[in-house]
Amino acid sequence: MNLTIKNIPDEVYQILKRTAAQRGRSLNAEAIQALADAAEEAARRKRMRESRAALERAVAKLPAMSSSVPLIRADRRGR
Repeated sequence: MNLTIKNIPDEVYQILKRTAAQRGRSLNAEAIQALADAAEEAARRKRMRESRAALERAVAKLPAMSSSVPLIRADRRGR
């Protein structure tokens, strides 16, 4: 698939170009890797949000916990 990107800020272009040279990649390969990394990070963040929401739903279904203070005091008196 082809993609044309216009109006790239000069600073972004220079960083991408420099990084590509340091990694021995073409500018095109470095741009593809940067996009792939960003897409994976977005997917990871989405999974994290979904996991957190699932955890919060599971916690909400748990029965309310009572205070453990009476149990601790009873245990201490029993010694």
